[in-house]
Amino acid sequence: MPIEFFSRLPLHGETQYIPGDNRNRGDWNRLPAESTGAVSNFRIGDDFTYIDYLSQVARAAELNGFAGALLVNAPFGDEPWIISAILARETKRLRFVDAFHPFHFSPWQATQMAASFQRASGGRLVWNIIQGGSDAVQRALGDPLAHDDRYERAIEFLDVVKGFWAQESFQYQGKYYQANGLGLRGPLRRSPLPIICSAGTSPAAKRLAARHANYYLVLAERPDIVAGHIADVKALAREYGRTDEIRFGLSVDVIVRETDEEAFKEAKRFFDEGVKAGIVQATAQRSEQLSDANKARYKRYNEKEVNGFADLFIEPHLWGGFGYVGIPPGFAFVGSYDAVEAKIRQFADPIMPPSATAAPTVLC
Repeated sequence: MPIEFFSRLPLHGETQYIPGDNRNRGDWNRLPAESTGAVSNFRIGDDFTYIDYLSQVARAAELNGFAGALLVNAPFGDEPWIISAILARETKRLRFVDAFHPFHFSPWQATQMAASFQRASGGRLVWNIIQGGSDAVQRALGDPLAHDDRYERAIEFLDVVKGFWAQESFQYQGKYYQANGLGLRGPLRRSPLPIICSAGTSPAAKRLAARHANYYLVLAERPDIVAGHIADVKALAREYGRTDEIRFGLSVDVIVRETDEEAFKEAKRFFDEGVKAGIVQATAQRSEQLSDANKARYKRYNEKEVNGFADLFIEPHLWGGFGYVGIPPGFAFVGSYDAVEAKIRQFADPIMPPSATAAPTVLC
């Protein structure tokens, strides 16, 4: 089975330049009125707003053969389900990977919304179940649960969603949720359950993936670390009898040009602009609020003496500089077309051995 490639829709502003730079399209810049367009002024007669720009990006991704697009859920950006519902009517085949926290919805509300989306879009919804990057941010959003408890709740959430989807009268008694005889019926029940993705490198996150995910997504950091996370999830999936049900994907940006030198020049531009704007210091301060796993990853790659953009290469053509200047997911394949293709194949090996039939998904 071939590798599938997914794009990412910029729900919190385009980042062709450092976040906040007025040369980026959209409303999230320091001076939106001076940006390069796609600003929503809420005036009758606006002829090109940010949703129009996102529609262009989505259609371009579809025309260029991407299987789908990730919509990141961030407190400072547009809401993924709302945006993807609009864009589903602008596209024909593109799948929408909508990130959301289980605490945002009741299991029934999420089930009904997803079934309706599937009917309207022809089954193009993918769920990316997330738990937040830090306890501090989750508390700010009104979610008091600690890290591991959030994953325990997510397991129950998906238990109930799958129960509602499979039975017209579902019964469930858990720690966080109960169900007493409700379930999808009629046309809604005939719509397909969304593909489920999850990520995270903590033991709790890996158990959620092993129990419920169709795809376990991992950041493209050092290949040996990626292979270790995948091995852990495979072992846990065997406990649930899901060895053949879970696949694996890689989350990574790409800076690709005709030559390595041209690609490196673009990476250096991001680095230099981030240093000049002082974003590096702000990112370092924010890193203290991250989850333990994300904090450890930041320290592993970014808390070191950095004299130039080249110091942030983890290995040939794998650059951690986006994390250094505060652009998630933080890692990028950088180089010529041939070099980036080789890098993709290198990471595909631990995800999809020659004898395997499962395909990784690369989020670019």
